[in-house]
Amino acid sequence: MSIPRDRWIDAGKAYGKPSGILQERVVSLQTRDLKEAIRRRDKALAHLRAEVDAKLIAAGFAPLAGDWKPDWMEEDALLAEALAARKRIQAVSDVGEDEEGYPDSPMHRLIDGMDNMLSERAAELDGKGLDGAAYLTRFREIATGAATPFGSFLNRWRREREQDVSASTLHMEGASLRQFGTYLAEKQGWGTPKDPMVFLEQQVIEDIPLPVIGEYSEWLSEKGLSPKTIGRQISSLKVLWDWCLRKHILSGANPWAGATAGLKKRAEKMGKTRGRIVAYTADELVLLLKADPDEGRRWAWGSAIHDLMRLALLTGARENELCSLSISRIINRDGKLGPLWGISVLDTEAKTDNSVRSVPLHPLVRPVIERRLAAAIATGQPDAPLFPECKPGGPGMKRGYYFAKRFTTFRRDVLGVGSDGRKVFHSFRKCFVTFMEMALANGAAACTELVCDHLIGHKPPRLSANTYAAKQFDWPLYSDAILGMVDKGMPKAVKDALTP
Repeated sequence: MSIPRDRWIDAGKAYGKPSGILQERVVSLQTRDLKEAIRRRDKALAHLRAEVDAKLIAAGFAPLAGDWKPDWMEEDALLAEALAARKRIQAVSDVGEDEEGYPDSPMHRLIDGMDNMLSERAAELDGKGLDGAAYLTRFREIATGAATPFGSFLNRWRREREQDVSASTLHMEGASLRQFGTYLAEKQGWGTPKDPMVFLEQQVIEDIPLPVIGEYSEWLSEKGLSPKTIGRQISSLKVLWDWCLRKHILSGANPWAGATAGLKKRAEKMGKTRGRIVAYTADELVLLLKADPDEGRRWAWGSAIHDLMRLALLTGARENELCSLSISRIINRDGKLGPLWGISVLDTEAKTDNSVRSVPLHPLVRPVIERRLAAAIATGQPDAPLFPECKPGGPGMKRGYYFAKRFTTFRRDVLGVGSDGRKVFHSFRKCFVTFMEMALANGAAACTELVCDHLIGHKPPRLSANTYAAKQFDWPLYSDAILGMVDKGMPKAVKDALTP
């Protein structure tokens, strides 16, 4: 990179050169292939220019181009204008020739006019000590469809995803893209970027070699990520590429297809060695239910922990589903469906479509709901939360986010750190299913596998059940299952611990 003559002395001082001047900076493009060198040149020049500017600024001098930068040179403006030009170019005919037989179609004339504009801009940039050739090349490649930077479509993809997935899924996909940006930067020899997403947005998707994509899972594994996490990272990229193919941004096959092969088995093998989440034993449940969550602590979580443990054990509902309960989600208070009240899980908190459901409340836990409901109604809010202490938090702003941390503290104090990794709040849900199975074996006819799937919000594994059977049964059947589960499936010591 040649440094403008009028800045030789400034650059020399900034770099501490014995001669007092610096005329150029040179780095290797690390290839003997001319085509590949041309591809890498723009990025190398941008890197050198940023390095020189940083040195100048640190030494108290102005950057090479001063503070001036034309509006149209900004990355967002370049992408928007180049993509608009691509749209115009693709919309006109490429058929036509002049009297001498040379191409002279509307498309060719449009590209010629664009090239004239780009030449003027490149000359303007060169006159200010900036790289006009790099700008011209980048704009032209995008406009003619030879290059598609990630930044040209990521915002569109995010907007569509916002309509289809939860906030936590969006956060996870964003983390996957940042991780992929870091990977590409390291593979190209740039090291870890300050902002991986900005770096990724500037990368041309067609320029990523297939072997680089193929090595990504190995790189993630070397970073210490579990097979399950690696699978999620790659699945996010596969979804993005599928979208690009549907929108005709890319063509051909999805390079991420099959990239997660073997990860599931590896995760299962690792799960066998590390241990899986399991249900609490009857003795552990008694310890948890009888313990005072407020003992020895100065916090506001005791009542929530006390109440939510009981709700989870008797409904099989997930942590965030329970933390998000509000006045309107306590159903059948008028008794029209039967004697048992119930809770309703809406699609805003449901993990899947099957998780949208209603679950009857056993009489053992109704006093908890009555007390919480009365307090919520007393606030005067139309649909006040039953657990106001469970403030939203985390990537998806879930009400169960902070509660999960506080319950972990409580569980460790009661059961010890040896319960880490195998016993969590989700273990209450496993207890619910276990008690349903035991009740069925002991003669509770309503506690069938299909009814249990409906109550916990799972998709039934059998084709006949998930395709042909009714998606919802009558309330009395669900009520009988809840009553039968406690009567014939729950150990007596646990029932005694639940009894007020």
